[in-house]
Amino acid sequence: MNVRLIHLPHRLDMTRISEGASGPLVAELQHILAARGLYNGDVHGRFDAETRAALARFQAEQRLPVTGELTPLTFCRLQTAEKFTVEPAPQPPTRGKSGLSRPHILITKSKRNLTLLENNTPFRQWPVAIGKPHTPTPVGNFAIATKILNPGGVLGTRWMGLNYDSYGIHGTNAPWCIGQMVSNGCIRMHNPHAEELFALIFIGTPVYIRD
Repeated sequence: MNVRLIHLPHRLDMTRISEGASGPLVAELQHILAARGLYNGDVHGRFDAETRAALARFQAEQRLPVTGELTPLTFCRLQTAEKFTVEPAPQPPTRGKSGLSRPHILITKSKRNLTLLENNTPFRQWPVAIGKPHTPTPVGNFAIATKILNPGGVLGTRWMGLNYDSYGIHGTNAPWCIGQMVSNGCIRMHNPHAEELFALIFIGTPVYIRD
C-alpha cells in the first residue's frame, strides 16, 4: 500500500479561503503556486482572480474538484509529502477494542448511507452526506489509508482517509447537511457516528462505494 505522509504547517480548519481573502496564508499559497510554475503574479497576500485561476489549474492537474478556492483537501495536496510503501503484515494485528476481525465499509450513494459489515453481515449503519453533482463522490473499491483524531473544522472530530486522491470519510461541523449532496467528494458523518466508525476499523479496511 502506498502512503503519503505530510506535516501540516496550519490547522486544517484554517485553510479554507476564497477570492477576496488576504493574509499570510494567501501569500504562502501564492509562493507555493509560483514555485510550481502556475502563478506569475506578485506575492502580495491578496486572493485575487489571478491566484484563483492558478489554484484552479493546480486542482485540475491533481484531479481534484476544480473550485478555484483553497480547501483543506487542496491545501494537503499542495504540501510536500513523504512517500513510502507499507507491506501487509503476515499475520493481521490485534484489532484493539473493535472486536471485528474482518470489517469492511459499504457506502451507497443513492441511499446516502454507510454500512459497516463484518464477514459480509451488516453490523452498523449510519446516514451520510456525499459529493455535490459537480464534485461527486468517487465510485469504486478503496481502502482506509489514514486515521486522524480531531482534525477540526469542516472535518469534524475524525478523519479516515482513502487511498485515492484526497478523499476520505470524516465528521462535520454542519450536522444539518447529513443526508444531502453537499461535499467536494468526501463522505461526511455526524461526529458521534464518525467516532464510532473510527474505533471499529483499522488501516487497510476495505471501502466499497457504489451508486
